[in-house]
Amino acid sequence: MKITIRLVSLLLFLSLASCISTQPTQAGALGQELEEKNRNNLSLLQRIRQLPGVTISNGVPVIINTANSIDKSANVEPLYVLNNYIVGNSFRSVIELVDSYNVKSVRKLSSSEASFYGSRAGNGVIKITTY
Repeated sequence: MKITIRLVSLLLFLSLASCISTQPTQAGALGQELEEKNRNNLSLLQRIRQLPGVTISNGVPVIINTANSIDKSANVEPLYVLNNYIVGNSFRSVIELVDSYNVKSVRKLSSSEASFYGSRAGNGVIKITTY
C-alpha cells in the first residue's frame, strides 16, 4: 500500500513537472526589457559619444574617418537612421524625435556599410533603434 501511494505521488509529481513551461513568460520578458531600459538610461548624445570612432564637435556627434577632413565650415555630421527610416544629417532633428530612455541600441556604420544609404552617408551613419 505504501509503495502504491509513493508510486502515485511520484507519477503525479512528474506529470505536473512536465506541464511547467521552460519558456519565459510575457511578464518575465517585460520585466527584463524594463530592467534593460533602466540600466541604459543615458542621454542619446552620451550613448553616441561612447561609440568607437565618434567625437563631439560643436555639440554634435562626428564620426572620425581618415577620409574626413575636420573642416568646421563643412557639414560633417553623419546621417541619422531611426528605426530604419532616414531622418537626415542633423542631430538636433533626431533629438526631438527620440526619448533617451526609449533607445534600445545605437550603432555606427561607416565605409561599405554606410554606402547602402547613398551619398548622404558620406560622413558615416548613426543607426538608432528604439523600443
